[in-house]
Amino acid sequence: MRRLIEYLLETTRKFPFRQIIILTVPATILLFLFSTGFAYEGGQQFSELAKAFLHGQLNFLSSIGGPGEDPILYHGKIFWGEGPLPAVLLMPFVALFNVFHLFFYQGYIKWALLLGVLFFLFKLARVLLYSKEDSVILALGFTLGSVFIGVASVSSSWLFAQVLTTFLLFWSLYEFYYKKRWWLIGIICGLILLTRGTAAPILIFYGLELWQTRSFKTVFKKIEQFIKLGLPVGLATVLIGLYNFSRFHSPFNGGYGYQLLYPSSEVARSYGVFSLVHIPTNFFAAFLSAPQVVLKNSSSWMLKFPYIKENPYGISMFITSPYLIYLFSQKWSSYDRRARNLIIATLVSCLAVLSFYGIGRDQLGYRYSLDFLPGLFLLFMIVYRKNHNSLSRGMRFLLLGSGVFNFYLLFSFI
Repeated sequence: MRRLIEYLLETTRKFPFRQIIILTVPATILLFLFSTGFAYEGGQQFSELAKAFLHGQLNFLSSIGGPGEDPILYHGKIFWGEGPLPAVLLMPFVALFNVFHLFFYQGYIKWALLLGVLFFLFKLARVLLYSKEDSVILALGFTLGSVFIGVASVSSSWLFAQVLTTFLLFWSLYEFYYKKRWWLIGIICGLILLTRGTAAPILIFYGLELWQTRSFKTVFKKIEQFIKLGLPVGLATVLIGLYNFSRFHSPFNGGYGYQLLYPSSEVARSYGVFSLVHIPTNFFAAFLSAPQVVLKNSSSWMLKFPYIKENPYGISMFITSPYLIYLFSQKWSSYDRRARNLIIATLVSCLAVLSFYGIGRDQLGYRYSLDFLPGLFLLFMIVYRKNHNSLSRGMRFLLLGSGVFNFYLLFSFI
């Protein structure tokens, strides 16, 4: 007992009480995310689609609901518009649970993806020479202090796909910094394409980095690495084409034109599934929109608790992740080659997202931004580390404080 007490006292000296208190709050929020949506019963389309795949069908075996649930009705069959990878990933779990006549909820593996995101973030911060403490704060800053807290809190299919995409994006970045096995990066990028195509432009970053590297002895060696990087993505593109052709008789038709939508969404889609005309609306939701106020009644401007709440049409990234404003305080000349490559890939993905007719309604923040937010957060870590040896008190407050603020909004979301 005496040795145990001495050990605890020594541990306390290594980790000051103030730091323990500061990290307790985000750690508690993180535990809450692990538990929420574990057996969430709504929006389990990927589990249902996995069951259909196991029966050799590409369409759902039963109805998944009407407008608002995004079913695709085509020739009397019901399909799903999201990429097929999440359903393929769930197939072995769904098959195992079917043996015992149980339903496998998507939330059952959400915690593993969340742990993976935390691990990759911590390791990326460490490779950028942040201290262990700062690396933990940065990992918490993204998972809690961004729109990711919203998609991680509920395990509906739309949000589950974005958790998986975020995991894959950070995995590819981790592989790039630690191993640089181009064939594996290519496979991960192919998996991203099979999940959310608008996140696939991260491939541009890797292509630019590979093109500009001078470590290869011959040009043929570089071409070999390009083949390793691009071949899995090309194969994924073919698979998506075959998947679409088998469902809608065209490799270029993802079925969005057949989705059963609310009238307001139908009006937006009538201008095109992807169109520049959608950019102003999505730009406002992603960068300018604010939380909604909570009024005592419809005839008064007096506020009541909780005073503000999530905005289902989106909240500005600079409100959910205010630390990103730091990127705009730097001159273009301060961005090195790698940072500029990240900016190019991020802008392409951002343009694709903003051109989509959907706004990601019923969300905390602008959830579609997660298709490019991992790259943007890495850019933030690179630029900040270049100018500072460690996180300042103000930046720590922004990273952890934004997580607490988002958690406050989370209760009006879930």
